[in-house]
Amino acid sequence: MRTARQPDDPTRRRHRYVLVGLVMAAILVLAIFALTTTQLAKSPHGSTLPDTTFSESQTTTKPKSTIGTREEVVTRIHQIFRVRDQAIRTRNPLLLDNIYTVDCPCLKGDQQLIQNLNQERRKWRGVKVSLAVREAEKINDRLWTVSAVVTTSSFDITTESGVLVRRVPKGRELSRFALARPTNQDDWLLGQASVIPEHD
Repeated sequence: MRTARQPDDPTRRRHRYVLVGLVMAAILVLAIFALTTTQLAKSPHGSTLPDTTFSESQTTTKPKSTIGTREEVVTRIHQIFRVRDQAIRTRNPLLLDNIYTVDCPCLKGDQQLIQNLNQERRKWRGVKVSLAVREAEKINDRLWTVSAVVTTSSFDITTESGVLVRRVPKGRELSRFALARPTNQDDWLLGQASVIPEHD
């Protein structure tokens, strides 16, 4: 009985580590919002502000609709997790630079995870995170929130020579993410991740 109960705590902790540091301290979505709007306000081309703020009334100059942007954001968050999986599998922290905002705690968490794996000469084999998006909400033209069920596949922790250290079972969390598009970026970047408590 002891062997059945002992893995619970470490396993839960590891699942939360896998899911983009979802148990880290709450990340300030409003801070991202304030940062992007401040940068926009300081832009020397003041005429761009009405274009981005009132996109619906200016479909002739910018045909991109809210629905199209939603699809773009949802596609991007799937891509972000694929890149993150690759970064962890290959233990290459440089891949993380193009998927997170610079102030996202998830960036530091994943960098630390990869550093630990390299120091301990460990590998995560077979890890894969998938998302089932439930809701995507536009906050403004440079900030969206996405709620999704995040599922982590079962995977093995091994030594560099392939010796099994531990097998981690499948995990599942309902999570909320904030994706921001800074003024100097074409891609959406992940800036926030938090767990949503599920009620029966």
